[in-house]
Amino acid sequence: DAIADADVDMILAGFPTLTMSYAELFAGYGPNGTLGQNFDVSRALTLARLERAVKSSRQLYERVVDFWADHINVPHNENALRLFRTVYDREVIREHALGYFPDILMASAKSAAMLMYLNGNENVASAPNENYAREVMELHTLGVNGGYNENDIQELARCFTGWTFYPQNMSIFGEFRFDSANHDYGSKVVLDQTIPSGGDVSDGEFMLNYLALHPTTAEYVSRELAVFLLDYDPPQALVDEAKAVFLATGGHMKEVVRVIMDDKWIPMVDPWNTPKLSRPMHFVCSVLRTPGLTVSTMNGVTGALEILGHYPFQWSSPDGFPDDLDTWGSTVLPRWEFAFLVFNGSMPGVLAPTGALFNALGGPNPADLVERIAGHLAGGHIDLDELRFV
Repeated sequence: DAIADADVDMILAGFPTLTMSYAELFAGYGPNGTLGQNFDVSRALTLARLERAVKSSRQLYERVVDFWADHINVPHNENALRLFRTVYDREVIREHALGYFPDILMASAKSAAMLMYLNGNENVASAPNENYAREVMELHTLGVNGGYNENDIQELARCFTGWTFYPQNMSIFGEFRFDSANHDYGSKVVLDQTIPSGGDVSDGEFMLNYLALHPTTAEYVSRELAVFLLDYDPPQALVDEAKAVFLATGGHMKEVVRVIMDDKWIPMVDPWNTPKLSRPMHFVCSVLRTPGLTVSTMNGVTGALEILGHYPFQWSSPDGFPDDLDTWGSTVLPRWEFAFLVFNGSMPGVLAPTGALFNALGGPNPADLVERIAGHLAGGHIDLDELRFV
């Protein structure tokens, strides 16, 4: 928050849907919308995502936002989700990205987007729906080998019965609502935790907090974040340290990220000899951030990401876009084609004038080229001794 981002704030002002409530989005872009159609909302969210990723001065924050978008994935490829996903992005992911894990998990569970996507709003005492209970343990907290069984999933689903959101005919449409008439008030046992009979919304809240701060969750989330930021196989010492900080701080993700980004891990992950392939979104953004380029619109970029298979918010299954070499290693040619279009002046909305990089660096000569590049890309934060080479 201390990093000024006025230029991006000005760009985002051109996307009024980003700040609208559920009710405002539905009134303006729902079936009888007066401002447009639901795909206009999802389109705006996508373009804003790219504007932020390419132009924001808060780059680490944007990378962590990218992580959560997949870790607690909700796509916007269905009608209602096109509206709900905008609020989810603002009030769940962006608000809590560098906050506390229990908070982002709770906000996600109570969001209309997640409730609709994983059928939580259909989870009632008479017919429990296990979708969310299964995914919250397998993907969001403990991991696929997290030590739970089918009975735990069934019992956890009972904890969440009655969780829904206010209907369309109310001014607080989309806000979380606990429907007491559809809650299972019987006693429950989840992961050896006994939940007495007679509980209400607190049944699910208790279990979310328990899962959020479980040691297995701390290790799983720390490892996933380390993979995302650093290496496909991060050192166990890194994961152990991040896990310890996770548990000691109550899941404060800013401190966990601080551990993972410590430069002492760089020699261990050895990015020079065993590099981690950038996902298409990351690659495209790094190309567009080349000094000297001017990006006036992201309309052409979205088409490129669609070809590359990484169009934001379009991964339909709960596990989010993958982060592995098998998935992305086969899409190298389209990457080259994207870079060619950009620097050949053929990408709509992107201007790459000849000599732009040279001019952006202030007309360097061979003697100071490396220093000029480091100053431009890292703001002078690289020690000159580290720039010297034989």
